[in-house]
Amino acid sequence: MSAFSLHNNIRFITSQWRFLLFGVLLAFFSSPGQTFFISLFSAEIRGELNLSHGDFGMIYAMGTLCSAATIIFLGRSVDIFRLQPVALAVIIGLAFATSFFSIVSSAVMLGFGIYFLRLTGQGMMSHLYATAMSRRYVAERGRAVAIATQGHPLSEVLMPAFALLLLAVMDWRQIWQVTTILLLVVMIPATLMLSGRQDGQDGAGVDGLAAGRDGNHWTTRQVIFQWRFLLLAGLVLAPSFTSTGLFFHQIYFADLKNIPLPLWASGYTVYAALSIFGSLIGGAMVDRFSATAIAPFIVAFLAWPVFLLGQISSPMMVWVYFAIFGLIQGGVYPVVTPIWAELYGTRHLGGIKAVMHALMVFASALSPAGIGIMIDAGYGLNAILIVMGAVPVIAGMLGFAGCWLGRPKGTSRIHPKSNP
Repeated sequence: MSAFSLHNNIRFITSQWRFLLFGVLLAFFSSPGQTFFISLFSAEIRGELNLSHGDFGMIYAMGTLCSAATIIFLGRSVDIFRLQPVALAVIIGLAFATSFFSIVSSAVMLGFGIYFLRLTGQGMMSHLYATAMSRRYVAERGRAVAIATQGHPLSEVLMPAFALLLLAVMDWRQIWQVTTILLLVVMIPATLMLSGRQDGQDGAGVDGLAAGRDGNHWTTRQVIFQWRFLLLAGLVLAPSFTSTGLFFHQIYFADLKNIPLPLWASGYTVYAALSIFGSLIGGAMVDRFSATAIAPFIVAFLAWPVFLLGQISSPMMVWVYFAIFGLIQGGVYPVVTPIWAELYGTRHLGGIKAVMHALMVFASALSPAGIGIMIDAGYGLNAILIVMGAVPVIAGMLGFAGCWLGRPKGTSRIHPKSNP
């Protein structure tokens, strides 16, 4: 039966809605640690703390890099402990981070605030749902990751609207306090009620026994010191580098193109709608063909919205840019995420994904700082876009080599799922 079947999607959602909803909520509430949300307050923060674009970008980069180093160790907790207690600890940690961010009053405090937000929000919340979906499901792993990923586009539509609405009636610091309360009120009951195992989950959770493509369960150390790791790393680095750079400096890009902020913000609705569509297509294609067959190409296609950004000259082009960006970016995460389970098995998946997530966070630190430095140095938009567009193309080429070289004999290029 086709992986693209609407009947299959409805059947899967209706039978697994509790755990899938938990994944969606984890993805949604990772937003306080995501660049698109933090950057909404960049003008106010830079104004109060007297920071330039480059200063803010460097502080953001340092906080993000430190969080990347931390998650390598913290991410292994999902290999040791059950999902529910880890999730509760991460949620409480994120609530502390959002509360702390509301009181930052210096560049040093801002650095710590960004570190806590990036570690718990963009880091551990995303790591939790992606690892949980990959572990609990095998035959429909791509579909499960794709559905849980819908929390991201939903947050990218609702959270900016939520923030801009509240900015009209309250200070930006108060918005972060409201975010803390909302996080605790929603996520603690949701974790207690929705994170348990259900019938129909063919993965084995923390005791997962789904082997990798070669029939083995790779340890984190084995993965890092294998030649393939260097080629595959770009599939994680490039999407994070590109999307974070585009989001973090979005106010600058909008000003440069003379696009009013409300019009630019309206593009998020288009972005989110196409992102949902892209992620569902990506997840279905993974279940039909495999992540290793699709990932290099979708990563390389991220150069397309970078090119379109340079062509914006009208309101219609703003929406075209966000549509293409959302369609491709939406498909990236559900396509790239299952690669590690496909290649290396699930027994040590938490540790392996923690390293990959650290790389993603590392890349998300490079582009805000790098682009901020280029802006302060007077480089034009074309130079910035050439750098940002080249990264996903090169990563896709290297990723293609990593996915296909060294493939065990007898393994199909079309559908490698030999572990039903």
